[in-house]
Amino acid sequence: METHPYTLRRIIQETPDVRSFIFDFGDQPFGFIPGQFIIVHLDDKHQAPLTISSSPHDQKYFQLTVKRTGNFGTQFYDRMQVGDTVSIGHPMGQLKLQTDSLDPVCFIGCNYCIPAARSFFYYMLVRQPERRMTLFHEVTDPSQVLYDGEFKHFEQNSPLTRVILLNQPTRPAGWFGGLGRVTPIMVRSLYLENPNTKFYVAGEYPEVKFYQQTLQSAEIPKTSIFVERWS
Repeated sequence: METHPYTLRRIIQETPDVRSFIFDFGDQPFGFIPGQFIIVHLDDKHQAPLTISSSPHDQKYFQLTVKRTGNFGTQFYDRMQVGDTVSIGHPMGQLKLQTDSLDPVCFIGCNYCIPAARSFFYYMLVRQPERRMTLFHEVTDPSQVLYDGEFKHFEQNSPLTRVILLNQPTRPAGWFGGLGRVTPIMVRSLYLENPNTKFYVAGEYPEVKFYQQTLQSAEIPKTSIFVERWS
């Protein structure tokens, strides 16, 4: 696989264990569709696919969001410093936003598995501002609410609806969001409101399996469901 070097220009601390890394396109810009991932080569022993969390309309920079977990994630999170360079391959993956449509979008993910949702939203904000997006974001801890400040701002000024669910049995102090998990009734209501709604799911195998079963119970057509399983 052909790769090219890209230089890290900025690091953003998103949550206590998640960072966004902003790279300069430099002399090798690449085109991509929101939702695609790239293979990042930290060194000869550490390579992994990472979803692009920025929008294709950004001409100078692209963003990757990484959780400090697993061998690669921990190495990347701990080692990368502004000015460092990594080798990256061409974008790939099937969890791609249908950019030729204005159909409503529903994105479902847990904890740090929503970088594609950010890419979707920023693309739509610039290119399709009238297009509606709903984000169901499940978290296992309040500290895992990703891109919270950004999304809070746009919830008030754009067609974005965000539903944050804390997957715990009891409500901790200071938590004002929902409790539990995404239900068939939640997704079915979006489908009944507009049968053209497209449902996108990304995450680790257990979560993806649960969401697929939820969508099946809600009688969402398979042709309206797009899935990216991270493991």
